[in-house]
Amino acid sequence: METSDCTGRGHLNPAACRMVAEFFSVYANPTRISILCALRDGRRTVSELAEHAGVSLQNISQHLRVMRDKGAVRTAREGHHVYCAVADPRFLEGVRLIHDALMDGWRHGPEAVFGQHAAAAAQPEA
Repeated sequence: METSDCTGRGHLNPAACRMVAEFFSVYANPTRISILCALRDGRRTVSELAEHAGVSLQNISQHLRVMRDKGAVRTAREGHHVYCAVADPRFLEGVRLIHDALMDGWRHGPEAVFGQHAAAAAQPEA
């Protein structure tokens, strides 16, 4: 059985496929994507992330726990604040690559490919 990666050298083995699928839970929630995007310019406090995402501190903390458990973000307490940062900039690149691929597909038939979310997703953030 081939056990390399998806870079043209073979396929992921079953354990690696499970690991990647579990990590993709980070990308499977719009609030978590918003958190990653908010961290693209550097670390932010939990309060800043909650404000950015438009959710409560309790809710943002739940999302950050998932993201931390999956290895997507790091947290550090400094005084009274908890700061968050992206654990690896390639996770941000993953968001950009997926977004770009979706938008390329959108240009070729958005409603057929992406349904009701296509038009709204193509709009830049205000």
